[in-house]
Amino acid sequence: MMTSLPQYDPPSVLEIRDLEFAYGGGAPVIEGCHLAVRSGEVHCLLGCSGGGKTTLLRLIAGLERARAGTIHVGDSLIEGPGVHLPPERRSVGMVFQDFALFPNRSVRENVVFGLRGISRKDRNAQVEAHLDRVGMLEFASRMPHTLSGGQQQRVAIARALVRQPRVMLLDESFSSLDTETRIEVRAETVKLLRDAAVATVMVTHDPAEAEAVGDKVSWLDACCRRGESDPDACARR
Repeated sequence: MMTSLPQYDPPSVLEIRDLEFAYGGGAPVIEGCHLAVRSGEVHCLLGCSGGGKTTLLRLIAGLERARAGTIHVGDSLIEGPGVHLPPERRSVGMVFQDFALFPNRSVRENVVFGLRGISRKDRNAQVEAHLDRVGMLEFASRMPHTLSGGQQQRVAIARALVRQPRVMLLDESFSSLDTETRIEVRAETVKLLRDAAVATVMVTHDPAEAEAVGDKVSWLDACCRRGESDPDACARR
């Protein structure tokens, strides 16, 4: 008689507990927020406009400071009482809706930006490897304004991945692309992130997009406004 072994349940890479945030001491924009994302998992966030989706990403990235609660990446506390690691010390990458490329820097210079503490040879090798992964190596010397929207998005993804983050944040990152390009670049991006075992939080306004790529889909209002005690209470597989 064969006995089935218990399935291994990997620990969360990103762990958010009881997070709270308000602008200027006003009413909470985020309250009692719990979220857990595992390695290689894509967790999509939906919610009404102004519901705090982008604010939550900014808190994870370190661009805002929480009023209460904690954020862990692996075993490291990056946000909590008396703790606020600056963005450059967090193993977190972020890709914005408008790509946020430096217009006066080439593709290569955009991707190399932020790489510190390694030799020029190693920097160049990493930049070329990541541009090759997104199919943009042949455009390394081009300026951003000469690229299509899909190409600019690929460069933005390479720039975020070259720092080898454990967590990736995608803020409506495909919404400005036409339908065909959006589907293509989205599929490429999600595959890259899964292959690299990066825990990903993706904000989208499109339920169909969330269902297409998300391992879990959460409505931010349900997670954060009602203060669910179970991180997965408002998530569905």
